[in-house]
Amino acid sequence: MKFPITRSIDLEDNKITWAINPEILRIYSYLFFWIIIGCGWYFTKHHSDVDFHNNILIDTFGSNSICLLFDHPPGNYVLPSLWAINYLLLTSYSLSCWLRVYHEKALNHVENNRYIFFTTCTIIEIFSFTVFSTIFAITPEENVAIHTLPFTFLIIGLSILSAKNYIYYQFVTQLTEKEKFQSKIITSIHIIASVFKIIFQISAIFQPNIIDNELILSTNEILSVVWILTAAVIPIYTSWKLKDRAGDLEFTISPKLTSF
Repeated sequence: MKFPITRSIDLEDNKITWAINPEILRIYSYLFFWIIIGCGWYFTKHHSDVDFHNNILIDTFGSNSICLLFDHPPGNYVLPSLWAINYLLLTSYSLSCWLRVYHEKALNHVENNRYIFFTTCTIIEIFSFTVFSTIFAITPEENVAIHTLPFTFLIIGLSILSAKNYIYYQFVTQLTEKEKFQSKIITSIHIIASVFKIIFQISAIFQPNIIDNELILSTNEILSVVWILTAAVIPIYTSWKLKDRAGDLEFTISPKLTSF
C-alpha cells in the first residue's frame, strides 16, 4: 500500500507538488487504532490484575467493552503515547477531507450550506477525537460516568464522520447503484447502533436496573459488535475501494530560493 503523502519534483520549472490521499490516511489511522486495541489487550490480559469476568464495567453495563483495554497499568502507561500518533492521523484525515470540500467551495462547485455542514462535522469530529484522550486519565473505578464520556464522544465523532462521508461519496465517487445501496444500508445500521449505544450507556449509568432487562442487554451486546464492524472495520475496506475515486489533494510549491 502506498504512502498517503507523495511528491513529484519538477526541476525544470523549480516546483514541488505534494499529493495527499485522504482515504489512505483513513486506512492508516484505523489500522493504527486496531494496533492500539491489540496492545491494550496484550497488556491488560497478560500484565495486569484485571478480572475480565468481574469488574465495574460489567457491574455498570452488564458486559465488557474495549474501554477495559485502556484503563489499567501497564497498558495506560503506553497507550496514551500511541493514541497521540493515532490522533494526528485521524485529525489529518478529517482536515484533508475538509480541504477537499473547501477546494470545491473555492471553485463554486459546492453550495454554501453544504460547505457549512461539512465544516461543522469536521469541527465536531476533531473535538470528539480530542475528548477521547481523557479516557486514559480517569479509570472507571474513579468515576465510571466521566470515564464513559470520552468513549461516547468517540461514538458521536465516528458517526458524524460516517454520515458526512456517505453524502460526499454519493456526489464525488461515481458509485454504482449496488454501491449506493450498500452504502445506505451500512451507514443506516451504523447510525442506529451508535444511537442505541449512546442511549444505553447514559441510561445504564443513571438507571442501574436497566441491565436487569435481558432483551436490552442482549441487544446492546449484539449492537456493540455491529458498531465495531461498521465503525472500524468496514470503513477500511470502503476507503481502500474508493481511494482512487474520492480525490486527492495537491499542493504545488515554487521556492523562491534556488540555492543557499
